Amino acid sequence: MRARTGWLMRRVRLYRPDRNPLRRPSDRWETLVVALAIGLVLLSIWPVTVVSAAVYQRGLRSELSGSGVRESVTVTLARTQTGALRWQRDDGAQVTGLVTPRVQVVGMTYQVWVDADNRVTTRPRDHADTIMSTSVAAFGLELGVLLFVWLGYMLARFLLDRGRYAQWSAAWVVAGERWRRPRQT
Repeated sequence: MRARTGWLMRRVRLYRPDRNPLRRPSDRWETLVVALAIGLVLLSIWPVTVVSAAVYQRGLRSELSGSGVRESVTVTLARTQTGALRWQRDDGAQVTGLVTPRVQVVGMTYQVWVDADNRVTTRPRDHADTIMSTSVAAFGLELGVLLFVWLGYMLARFLLDRGRYAQWSAAWVVAGERWRRPRQT
Protein backbone atom coordinates (compact mmCIF):
# COMPACT_ATOMS: atom_id res chain seq x y z
CA MET A 1 0.00 0.00 0.00
CA ARG A 2 1.30 3.40 -0.99
CA ALA A 3 1.66 6.06 1.69
CA ARG A 4 -0.01 9.41 1.09
CA THR A 5 2.31 12.35 0.73
CA GLY A 6 1.45 15.98 0.54
CA TRP A 7 2.30 18.56 -2.06
CA LEU A 8 5.08 20.01 0.07
CA MET A 9 6.85 16.68 0.54
CA ARG A 10 6.71 16.01 -3.21
CA ARG A 11 8.35 19.41 -3.81
CA VAL A 12 11.04 18.67 -1.21
CA ARG A 13 11.83 15.36 -2.90
CA LEU A 14 11.87 17.02 -6.30
CA TYR A 15 14.32 19.75 -5.31
CA ARG A 16 16.49 18.08 -2.71
CA PRO A 17 20.12 17.69 -3.72
CA ASP A 18 21.09 14.06 -4.16
CA ARG A 19 23.39 11.86 -6.24
CA ASN A 20 20.70 10.52 -8.52
CA PRO A 21 22.38 9.80 -11.89
CA LEU A 22 19.12 10.53 -13.71
CA ARG A 23 19.10 14.18 -12.61
CA ARG A 24 20.15 16.51 -15.37
CA PRO A 25 22.39 19.51 -14.76
CA SER A 26 19.37 21.73 -15.46
CA ASP A 27 17.55 20.00 -12.59
CA ARG A 28 20.40 20.87 -10.27
CA TRP A 29 20.34 24.48 -11.50
CA GLU A 30 16.62 24.61 -10.84
CA THR A 31 17.24 23.37 -7.30
CA LEU A 32 19.74 26.19 -6.83
CA VAL A 33 17.22 28.75 -8.17
CA VAL A 34 14.56 27.49 -5.75
CA ALA A 35 16.99 27.70 -2.83
CA LEU A 36 17.93 31.27 -3.82
CA ALA A 37 14.27 32.26 -4.12
CA ILE A 38 13.47 30.92 -0.66
CA GLY A 39 16.55 32.65 0.74
CA LEU A 40 15.57 35.99 -0.82
CA VAL A 41 12.05 35.78 0.60
CA LEU A 42 13.41 34.98 4.05
CA LEU A 43 16.01 37.75 3.83
CA SER A 44 13.33 40.26 2.80
CA ILE A 45 11.64 39.94 6.18
CA TRP A 46 14.27 42.12 7.86
CA PRO A 47 14.02 45.16 5.51
CA VAL A 48 10.22 44.92 5.47
CA THR A 49 10.24 44.95 9.29
CA VAL A 50 12.53 47.99 9.37
CA VAL A 51 10.38 49.93 6.89
CA SER A 52 7.18 48.97 8.71
CA ALA A 53 8.65 50.12 12.03
CA ALA A 54 9.58 53.47 10.45
CA VAL A 55 6.03 53.88 9.08
CA TYR A 56 4.61 53.05 12.51
CA GLN A 57 6.91 55.53 14.28
CA ARG A 58 5.99 58.29 11.80
CA GLY A 59 2.32 57.53 12.43
CA LEU A 60 2.80 57.71 16.19
CA ARG A 61 4.56 61.08 15.86
CA SER A 62 1.64 62.30 13.76
CA GLU A 63 -0.82 61.09 16.40
CA LEU A 64 1.04 62.77 19.25
CA SER A 65 1.55 66.08 17.44
CA GLY A 66 -2.13 66.83 17.98
CA SER A 67 -2.08 66.38 21.75
CA GLY A 68 -2.58 69.69 23.55
CA VAL A 69 -2.33 71.65 20.29
CA ARG A 70 -5.68 70.76 18.75
CA GLU A 71 -9.04 70.67 20.41
CA SER A 72 -12.49 69.73 19.25
CA VAL A 73 -15.06 72.52 19.51
CA THR A 74 -18.69 72.97 18.55
CA VAL A 75 -19.09 76.14 16.50
CA THR A 76 -22.01 78.13 15.17
CA LEU A 77 -20.88 80.21 12.24
CA ALA A 78 -21.75 83.87 11.67
CA ARG A 79 -20.23 86.02 8.93
CA THR A 80 -18.21 89.08 10.00
CA GLN A 81 -17.49 92.26 8.01
CA THR A 82 -13.94 91.17 7.12
CA GLY A 83 -15.04 87.89 5.58
CA ALA A 84 -13.77 85.82 8.50
CA LEU A 85 -16.15 83.65 10.46
CA ARG A 86 -16.98 83.99 14.13
CA TRP A 87 -18.17 81.32 16.49
CA GLN A 88 -18.96 80.89 20.10
CA ARG A 89 -17.11 78.10 21.81
CA ASP A 90 -18.65 75.78 24.36
CA ASP A 91 -17.21 77.84 27.22
CA GLY A 92 -19.00 80.96 25.90
CA ALA A 93 -15.94 82.78 24.48
CA GLN A 94 -16.42 84.51 21.13
CA VAL A 95 -13.72 83.46 18.62
CA THR A 96 -13.05 84.79 15.14
CA GLY A 97 -11.08 82.68 12.68
CA LEU A 98 -10.82 81.32 9.21
CA VAL A 99 -12.84 78.30 8.17
CA THR A 100 -12.27 76.01 5.22
CA PRO A 101 -14.71 76.43 2.31
CA ARG A 102 -16.52 73.15 3.01
CA VAL A 103 -17.96 74.45 6.28
CA GLN A 104 -19.16 77.92 5.32
CA VAL A 105 -22.90 77.63 5.78
CA VAL A 106 -23.77 80.50 8.09
CA GLY A 107 -26.01 79.61 11.03
CA MET A 108 -25.12 75.90 11.06
CA THR A 109 -23.53 74.17 14.02
CA TYR A 110 -20.38 72.12 13.35
CA GLN A 111 -17.93 70.03 15.30
CA VAL A 112 -14.45 71.18 14.20
CA TRP A 113 -10.86 70.93 15.37
CA VAL A 114 -9.02 74.17 16.06
CA ASP A 115 -5.33 74.77 16.78
CA ALA A 116 -3.78 77.07 19.40
CA ASP A 117 -4.25 80.11 17.09
CA ASN A 118 -8.00 79.37 16.69
CA ARG A 119 -7.61 78.26 13.09
CA VAL A 120 -9.70 75.35 11.90
CA THR A 121 -7.39 72.40 11.29
CA THR A 122 -7.58 68.70 10.62
CA ARG A 123 -8.34 66.25 13.36
CA PRO A 124 -5.42 64.32 14.85
CA ARG A 125 -4.54 60.99 13.32
CA ASP A 126 -6.25 57.94 14.85
CA HIS A 127 -4.21 55.00 16.10
CA ALA A 128 -6.27 52.74 13.84
CA ASP A 129 -5.02 54.74 10.84
CA THR A 130 -1.45 54.23 12.02
CA ILE A 131 -1.98 50.49 12.37
CA MET A 132 -3.65 50.28 8.96
CA SER A 133 -0.90 52.23 7.17
CA THR A 134 1.76 50.07 8.84
CA SER A 135 -0.04 46.88 7.82
CA VAL A 136 -0.52 48.08 4.25
CA ALA A 137 3.16 49.05 4.01
CA ALA A 138 4.34 45.68 5.35
CA PHE A 139 1.96 43.67 3.21
CA GLY A 140 2.66 45.70 0.09
CA LEU A 141 6.43 45.46 0.45
CA GLU A 142 6.39 41.73 1.10
CA LEU A 143 3.98 41.20 -1.77
CA GLY A 144 6.33 43.17 -4.03
CA VAL A 145 9.28 41.03 -2.95
CA LEU A 146 7.29 37.84 -3.51
CA LEU A 147 6.22 39.02 -6.96
CA PHE A 148 9.80 39.93 -7.88
CA VAL A 149 11.15 36.58 -6.66
CA TRP A 150 8.35 34.65 -8.38
CA LEU A 151 8.97 36.42 -11.69
CA GLY A 152 12.69 35.66 -11.38
CA TYR A 153 11.91 32.01 -10.67
CA MET A 154 9.54 31.80 -13.64
CA LEU A 155 12.16 33.37 -15.94
CA ALA A 156 14.77 30.88 -14.75
CA ARG A 157 12.32 28.00 -15.28
CA PHE A 158 11.53 29.27 -18.77
CA LEU A 159 15.21 29.41 -19.71
CA LEU A 160 15.95 26.01 -18.16
CA ASP A 161 12.94 24.44 -19.89
CA ARG A 162 14.07 25.83 -23.25
CA GLY A 163 17.42 24.13 -22.75
CA ARG A 164 15.73 20.89 -21.68
CA TYR A 165 13.46 20.89 -24.73
CA ALA A 166 16.44 21.53 -27.01
CA GLN A 167 18.33 18.60 -25.43
CA TRP A 168 15.24 16.42 -25.72
CA SER A 169 14.79 17.27 -29.40
CA ALA A 170 18.47 16.52 -30.08
CA ALA A 171 18.17 13.19 -28.26
CA TRP A 172 15.11 12.28 -30.35
CA VAL A 173 16.98 13.08 -33.56
CA VAL A 174 19.83 10.77 -32.51
CA ALA A 175 17.38 8.06 -31.42
CA GLY A 176 15.45 8.40 -34.67
CA GLU A 177 18.60 7.87 -36.73
CA ARG A 178 19.63 4.91 -34.61
CA TRP A 179 16.21 3.23 -34.57
CA ARG A 180 15.17 3.91 -38.13
CA ARG A 181 14.89 0.89 -40.32
CA PRO A 182 16.69 0.99 -43.56
CA ARG A 183 14.37 1.46 -46.50
CA GLN A 184 13.61 -1.58 -48.43
CA THR A 185 13.57 -1.12 -52.12
